[in-house]
Amino acid sequence: MIRHFEHTADVGFELEAGDLNALFDTARQALLELLVSRPPHTGERLNPLELEAESLESLLVTWLDELLYLVQTHSLLPVQSAVTVSASPAGYRLAASLNCAPLDVDAHGWQGEVKGATYHGLRLVQENGYWRARLVLDV
Repeated sequence: MIRHFEHTADVGFELEAGDLNALFDTARQALLELLVSRPPHTGERLNPLELEAESLESLLVTWLDELLYLVQTHSLLPVQSAVTVSASPAGYRLAASLNCAPLDVDAHGWQGEVKGATYHGLRLVQENGYWRARLVLDV
């Protein structure tokens, strides 16, 4: 479940998924929806991505910022992912396989740049058998 909301000069979304891996993939989907109105359905496989952070909240921000880096620096849209989140000695680790498509601003309906994920109002919890997150993105 993805629910977008406006936040003063920023934008955000609330997410819900049955497990933590699905929640991180849902965050990718929500970001893609914010960036383009007509996302491609398939892409080419990229090398695996690995990230670490001290907390799940920090890992979620790092994940979204890494996806934004792919879009902004390499003009690649992360259209599919397989994500695994696990505990690590440093806190938490994310391993992901990404399929990305080249960004075509006109064909994909570019909706505007997102600068990055923020910690403002960040919430990530497990409640009643579901993982839920609330994020605000700087636009």
